[in-house]
Amino acid sequence: MPGTARKLFELARLQIEFLKSCPGRTGLPENGLPEIAFIGRSNVGKSSLINRLAGGRKVARTSSRPGCTQYINIFATNRNYYIADLPGYGYAKAPERLRSQWMDWIGWYLRSRIPLRGSILLVDARHPGLENDLSMARFLMEGGKPYIIALTKSDKLKRSRLAVSVRKAEEMGPVIPVSSVEGSGIKELCSWIAQATAAPVRS
Repeated sequence: MPGTARKLFELARLQIEFLKSCPGRTGLPENGLPEIAFIGRSNVGKSSLINRLAGGRKVARTSSRPGCTQYINIFATNRNYYIADLPGYGYAKAPERLRSQWMDWIGWYLRSRIPLRGSILLVDARHPGLENDLSMARFLMEGGKPYIIALTKSDKLKRSRLAVSVRKAEEMGPVIPVSSVEGSGIKELCSWIAQATAAPVRS
């Protein structure tokens, strides 16, 4: 099987379906299956990346308007784990009450959610090193659970500039440059998720 066909076949085997939206701690899955959190600034491309992982199917709602994800969106997979798409942070136009509520949910989930096996922190390749991304990376590091930096929209940069962005992002943790448009980095991200969900719970 040619390399391109093999890659498409491997990705096709990962099936993702939207399960439900949860307002904070209410309604989250209770069956104990592993969970992987997707975290990032508003409009960083979380939904687009989830759709790419789903083989291009529109399982997650995408929008050019920041602040679209206002709940914890849970996606079921055929690999016996869930994806938890957390509300985006850094959306200054959202009311202070909502921003505070979102950060409370994010903090609680990342610190206290027992089925959580690891987190994917999405960072825009064009803007690495923003203060709220640095703060989130520190928060994840202090939490002690595995995490990785998915450097999104990497297709928008020339190779030389992308290399600079990768080095900058590596100050926050291990990095995988990804593109929801071209599909680069998706196989590596799937491998990381597989390893994280196979690991025992770290309380």
